[in-house]
Amino acid sequence: MAITEADRLDMHLQFRRLMGDKVADTVMEHLPPAGWGDVARVSDVDHLASRVNGVNDRLNGIVAGLWAMGSMTAVGFIGLFTIIATKF
Repeated sequence: MAITEADRLDMHLQFRRLMGDKVADTVMEHLPPAGWGDVARVSDVDHLASRVNGVNDRLNGIVAGLWAMGSMTAVGFIGLFTIIATKF
């Protein structure tokens, strides 16, 4: 069952009636604004961090490969330019 804002307001008003304004406000401030289903657990954050790290590692490998390809291309052009320059 999804808790609506009207349900939250009713609960807050009941808390105020039973426990007073200060305690009711404190209790309500400790509840998540949208419900517990929207709160991430530590294990969720850890799982996401490991996935991000895996993507980061793969991207670092791709970047290293691109640098290597760029270096080989530059060496190839220098070699080609040297061959052409020595022929003329």
